[in-house]
Amino acid sequence: MSRKKERRFFFSVIEEGIMNPDYKGYRGGRVEWFDKKDKSAKGYASGEARFFIPEEFMGGFRELFDFKESDLPIMIDWRMKEEK
Repeated sequence: MSRKKERRFFFSVIEEGIMNPDYKGYRGGRVEWFDKKDKSAKGYASGEARFFIPEEFMGGFRELFDFKESDLPIMIDWRMKEEK
């Protein structure tokens, strides 16, 4: 039986409640990453990136990041095109 190789970085999606009714249909929260080589974190996340996205993208977003592991850090670049 082979064991899965342990990776350096672990990612987790934390969803937060959006209480403002003006933003109904949106989801917000953060992607946290844990670096197994970061001894100063002491079990806490080494960093985070915030998000605020339309509700219909949440499933794919969570699938992309939640409970994933990597040997390389990720670069999250949030760019938004505003529509009027």
